Amino acid sequence: MKKLTLIALVAVIFILAGCGRQAEPGTIRYIGFRVYDPVYIAYELGFFENRGVNVQIIDLMTAGPTALQAISGGNAEAGLSFIGAIVNARAQGMPVIGVSDIQSSFAHAPLAEFFVRADSGIYSVADLRGRTIAINLVHASFHHKWLMALEDYGVPENSVAWTVLPFEQQYLALANGHVDAIGVLQPHTLHPRSNPDFRTIMTGYDVFGARQFTTHVFNSVWAEQNPEMVEGFVSAIADAVAWIADNQQEAAEIVSRHTGVNVAYIEDYFFQPYAMVNMEDAQFWLDYMRRIGLVAADWLTVDDFATNRFNIRVGD
Repeated sequence: MKKLTLIALVAVIFILAGCGRQAEPGTIRYIGFRVYDPVYIAYELGFFENRGVNVQIIDLMTAGPTALQAISGGNAEAGLSFIGAIVNARAQGMPVIGVSDIQSSFAHAPLAEFFVRADSGIYSVADLRGRTIAINLVHASFHHKWLMALEDYGVPENSVAWTVLPFEQQYLALANGHVDAIGVLQPHTLHPRSNPDFRTIMTGYDVFGARQFTTHVFNSVWAEQNPEMVEGFVSAIADAVAWIADNQQEAAEIVSRHTGVNVAYIEDYFFQPYAMVNMEDAQFWLDYMRRIGLVAADWLTVDDFATNRFNIRVGD
């Protein structure tokens, strides 16, 4: 784990070095990843402009915990992150808050899927002792999905090895035998699922059911100073979510342009109503982070790290 922690630290330093410029007045600097994100739809279709906000996408191809470092340090105004990482960051005093949905698991659309090679002899999580698992970053959502699954199957964390790889590299790493198991997110799931040499061993829904696990996140100090801009951002996300529901193929084409994933592998995508933050799910992640000992701050409540007050369709 020390090696993975060092890798995460290097990623943080890279982000902080690359995002050091001040934002132009009236601009939201948004850290984008190569995932399905309604930000890309709102950006291309002018929904941000319609809502009176200017969004600059900074594509750093990383993961939520490192993005939180840049956002809390004022090197970007917004991004996305696993809710558990937002909880951890807020407990450490970082000024971050989740404001709208980007990743939620549903029974009909689990969003996250986990694969092994069909000839690996791995048929369930119980068979992963002594094997190597790819994750996109330490303490990002997929790391915790694996930890939850390992716990459920009685597999000690220290009985597996971890390798940090971006989602887009995990498919080839598994195919070439460099790792034994991968966990990837839409739009990176259909490609391995359609490969007969791979086997699905679980989904995000299998791990924790129908639950939101990632939100768009803002620097909370900046948000308090610029509430109209955050409200405009969230409203544009809600506009994009409504548009995606009626235009899944066109949305897939936009996501393909921003992620580099072949549009043929991008499936329909679903969100919380009005792109809202599910506060019950936020509480679930707070309770989980406390249970595993990563958050000890007894003062922390769900309202400290998640809100719908910028969502004009919901409100707290």
